[in-house]
Amino acid sequence: MQPVLPIVQLRDATLDDAPFIARVVLAGIDMMDIDAVLPDEQRAIYEHLIEICRMDDTLYSYLNTRIAEVDGNRVGALVAYDGARYASLRAKTFGLVQQTSDMDLSRNAMETVPGEFYLDSMAVLSGYRGLGIGKMLISDRMDYALRNSFKKVTLLVDKDKPRLQRYYESDGFAFDEEMFVFGAWYNKMVCPLL
Repeated sequence: MQPVLPIVQLRDATLDDAPFIARVVLAGIDMMDIDAVLPDEQRAIYEHLIEICRMDDTLYSYLNTRIAEVDGNRVGALVAYDGARYASLRAKTFGLVQQTSDMDLSRNAMETVPGEFYLDSMAVLSGYRGLGIGKMLISDRMDYALRNSFKKVTLLVDKDKPRLQRYYESDGFAFDEEMFVFGAWYNKMVCPLL
């Protein structure tokens, strides 16, 4: 007997989703697992990041986020946006992040450029992994990019996570170049759109 897969619904994020989005972003830069108990030393960063996610004009804005839900509960999210907006959104976001963090973001590469639709941060709760929710979120954003005439979709994957790189390759992404961001080396991957 096959297990019954949950019904997953995707929707645009709202202001109320900011705390969940903040956890997704922290998971995306390997500061914590989305399911982890937040360490006390990260509480100030997390609280500040929630405020950043509530803003309209930041990289991690709720306006750039799609939420996956099962039975009305958030189980995953994907933050993605137009690469043409990256430089201006980055300037504001990184300036705000550095107010409560000792991260040196000055060495971060430019993750995306105009003409690209960029998948920034994605995470799925551990109890819902392996059910295709991440692929649904990616497919949803790929469809959006195609409908909005983007030429390619890009993302970064940690060089130390070959399994994750294979995951994205199964969605049509291929290695493009190496980049240094958030204190580590990442592979930029690209999926051309026809």
